[in-house]
Amino acid sequence: MAETGETAQTQLIYGRDDRPSFGPSVLAALAHLFAIVASILTAPLLIARAIGLDVDSTQYVISASLVVSGIATFIQTYRIGPIGSGLLAVQGTSFAFIGTMAYAAAQLPPETSQDELLGILLGTAAVGGGLVIALSFFLKSVAKVITPTVTGVTIFLLGLSLLWSALNNSWRVFANASVGDTPYLAMEWLLTLITIAALATRKSLYARLVSVPAGLFGGMLLAAVLRDWAPLPTPTADPLFFLEVLPVSLDFSFLVLLILLPIFLVSFTETIGDITATSLVSGQPVEGKTYFSRLRGGVLGDGFNTVLASMFGAFPNTTFSQNNAVIRLTGIASRQVGYVLALLLIVLGSIPWVSSLIVTIPGSVLNAVTAFLFSMIAYTGFNMVRDRAQRRGLLVLTVAAIGALLLLGVPALLASLDITIPPYAAILLGFPVASGALLAIIADQSMA
Repeated sequence: MAETGETAQTQLIYGRDDRPSFGPSVLAALAHLFAIVASILTAPLLIARAIGLDVDSTQYVISASLVVSGIATFIQTYRIGPIGSGLLAVQGTSFAFIGTMAYAAAQLPPETSQDELLGILLGTAAVGGGLVIALSFFLKSVAKVITPTVTGVTIFLLGLSLLWSALNNSWRVFANASVGDTPYLAMEWLLTLITIAALATRKSLYARLVSVPAGLFGGMLLAAVLRDWAPLPTPTADPLFFLEVLPVSLDFSFLVLLILLPIFLVSFTETIGDITATSLVSGQPVEGKTYFSRLRGGVLGDGFNTVLASMFGAFPNTTFSQNNAVIRLTGIASRQVGYVLALLLIVLGSIPWVSSLIVTIPGSVLNAVTAFLFSMIAYTGFNMVRDRAQRRGLLVLTVAAIGALLLLGVPALLASLDITIPPYAAILLGFPVASGALLAIIADQSMA
């Protein structure tokens, strides 16, 4: 096939290999930073809270996630050998791993220490990143099994499970509050949610890009007015944050890998879509040898950066899609902007005050943000399924969703009949995202 770009559609001011001057480069990099920094900060914070890390460890994970995001963005954009797409592609901790990491952590023995827990999760994630690297050499074969329909079903189920968790967390915040504070917490939750929803549903790209930061700021401002809440960052003796190599000893759990595997496969296919979209808006080929080389490099970069993140104590990395909207908005697809953005992320992560401030965000505000983001994940998955031809996608979704719910009760039913099943099987059946993904693969292949 011919290698064709889409420059007519993207209205680029600066293309991939152009070098804008200092001013436009910094402004475009700040636009990207503004679009993704809330996500990069929120995802590791939620994972850390979900698996029960203490404040110091949580702050380390947040700072490390920012710095690693900068390093990974540089690798993905610059393309070191075969690693990276060579496009303005931003990397960060994936929201998809929040519920999965929490579920995996809950299956480990209660006596597991915090460092041991973190070591198992990060070590197993590194193995998952290695599998993504291996799969990058079999893109076409994997795409035949992990189809857009399967990906959409898995994302939908993941979004629902995360939304349920966010709503439960919100309820606990309200339930544990004093009678006088409960109405205020509810108002903060609603204001945050309404602000994000109102901006995120506008036609203006500007409004959509600032929706999450605006919601966070509005909720925190209301908390300050209603409850005299004030951000009180934990004082730190260190003026700068520095990454540690192997802050915990990495370990491996086959059970944790089985739980994380469906999410790695979904992230794998999402990266293919994100790199394709980035190629399109950057006026680059979306078919042919150059495109396929960039696609493989982008997926390989995801896996490599996940391994790198584990080595530095951060959670799995993936390619973000938000930057495609920024490229459309600014008309700047220059890789030079990616280098500036990478530097900004590293600088931001090197300031300990940033991570210590993030951990003080009120639970009412944070849970409202996550409720919206997770509902959007479910909506995105549903749209992917709904767009499949001849309504086959909706049928696969129905089979997978109903089947996953029914399988939840299988371990208890078998136990009542004195029938034992392997512990691994019981744990996987209790995680509807994993069982639903497997059912989606079976149903999709059988209907092909």
